[in-house]
Amino acid sequence: MEFTVKPRRALIVYLHSMKQVRQLKRFGTIQYQSRKMHYVVLYLDEAQVQPATVKLNKLNFVRRVEPSYRPDIDMNFGERVDRGFFKPQAGIDSEEDD
Repeated sequence: MEFTVKPRRALIVYLHSMKQVRQLKRFGTIQYQSRKMHYVVLYLDEAQVQPATVKLNKLNFVRRVEPSYRPDIDMNFGERVDRGFFKPQAGIDSEEDD
């Protein structure tokens, strides 16, 4: 049996009240919940994101649902550093003139 990594994504679910947090366990794994800001971070498989978003938006205690954009961002910053992405632009002096 071979281990394969399933692509997963986080959903940020904003709630009106935190009383119904236990009901969200059936959609995915609850990673974090903020009682002060009234939101829950759910992790679920990539294939389940779209159907779960539609179902969550229909619930009356859910204010809004936002997907995490982290899987869409290229996290390889080494190429940008090598190309000089973080170097100051030409013509701009890094020293301050008094």
